[in-house]
Amino acid sequence: MIGQGVTRRPWHGHCAWLLSVALLLSGCSSGLAPVIPSVSPPAEDEESRISREFRREAKKFLKFPNNPEVERYIDRIGRRILAATGPLSFDYRFFVIEDDQLNAFSVPGGSIYVYTGLIERAKSTDELAGVMGHEITHAKGHHMARSSGPDAISILSLLAMVALARSGSGGQAAGIVGQAVSATRQLAFSRQLEMEADTLGTRYMAAAGYDPKGTIAFLKMLDQERALNPIDVPAYVMSHPITQERVANAELVVKSLTPRELRSESPEVLKKVQIVIRMDRPGREAVVTEYEKLVQKNPQDAQLRHLLGFAEQLQGQLAQARQNYEKSRQLQPENAGLERDLGRLYGEIGDFSASRNAFDRALALEPNESLTYFYLGDMLEKSGDLRGAAGAFLNAQNLAPFWDRPPNRLGMVYGKLDRPGDGYYYIGRSFMLQDDDEKAISSLERAVKIIGANTPRGKIVQDELNNLKTRRR
Repeated sequence: MIGQGVTRRPWHGHCAWLLSVALLLSGCSSGLAPVIPSVSPPAEDEESRISREFRREAKKFLKFPNNPEVERYIDRIGRRILAATGPLSFDYRFFVIEDDQLNAFSVPGGSIYVYTGLIERAKSTDELAGVMGHEITHAKGHHMARSSGPDAISILSLLAMVALARSGSGGQAAGIVGQAVSATRQLAFSRQLEMEADTLGTRYMAAAGYDPKGTIAFLKMLDQERALNPIDVPAYVMSHPITQERVANAELVVKSLTPRELRSESPEVLKKVQIVIRMDRPGREAVVTEYEKLVQKNPQDAQLRHLLGFAEQLQGQLAQARQNYEKSRQLQPENAGLERDLGRLYGEIGDFSASRNAFDRALALEPNESLTYFYLGDMLEKSGDLRGAAGAFLNAQNLAPFWDRPPNRLGMVYGKLDRPGDGYYYIGRSFMLQDDDEKAISSLERAVKIIGANTPRGKIVQDELNNLKTRRR
């Protein structure tokens, strides 16, 4: 509890520091619960404000993979789980951090972050769903506000040290981090909230059609990671021995669940995302070589052919990629992801007719995938069909309303169609989703000026502009 004489500061004043504490303390995949001063839970709108401010700060410190496949993969998992949780208090957002750590964390207001290190080590989408169900529960249950620990001054001093360390260099930064890590050993972590997140998160992901055993598999993998790499695991993780208790609890939860029909994704969906992550690093050629060897051993495996073609396409080996894609289609027809990849490849080589046919097949198999519409819009724009591209990007936006790429591309296409009012509007929407309020306001003001403030359309845009300006105050 906060002692007498300690002023309770508003949550939004600490958001720049919250980034540091999340990175240092709240890695739930390591079995830790974040320790935040005991304060009254903020109002829902305050939590949303925290989330936005945190996202802005995160962009200054963290690196995010710039790839639609990765973005949509994590978002799809999160949205499926959210649909099973009941009414939502705020807009959830899902992000991937480019970092080798086996970690994930949530922020008040529904911003969920997953590390590429965790995605790489996952053996199934079900494991990731278990982690994300856990993190969604932290946000939904207001766990950061409910945590208790040392007084606020001690916590803020610790956060300040970490913030300084991130801006320092060499030995100075290392020394500050050492002090911060040493300080964390004196902090108490909440087992109760971690167990609650495991229990409800597992129930949510199971209700969404994922295999709840994924939670158990992930926790066991974490336990093995800590056992195999005791030197690399920070002391504050090693000093919190709850893994076995969490595994036992998860097993009990899974046993208590009513059996449901699983809606598991194909393993190749996760493997494609893992390929994207690996191909962004030095030595990307090794990925293609690895899959070439696997295909040589199993030439009739449609999935391996698809994955090899995917790696080759990322590497720019389009002729080889086409050959493996088409062979994979022969071995296993009616694969929506494969048809989408074929559509992209045909578009890259300029065969727009074949590209459109492949995208149409993908949408017939999987009609509600925004990623397919997004790539279709990209191809149609390149082919000169701007109206078709606008329709595709609009569908992508409607299917994934919190994804900033479709409205950005839609705004660009409307500009080419000589519809600047609509162009500025959708560019503004994209900036809003990127939490860049200044640019969003500027774009929406231009849209209103062109469309006309007294027109029905202009009044709608003006209302959005007014709400955005009110939110900034």
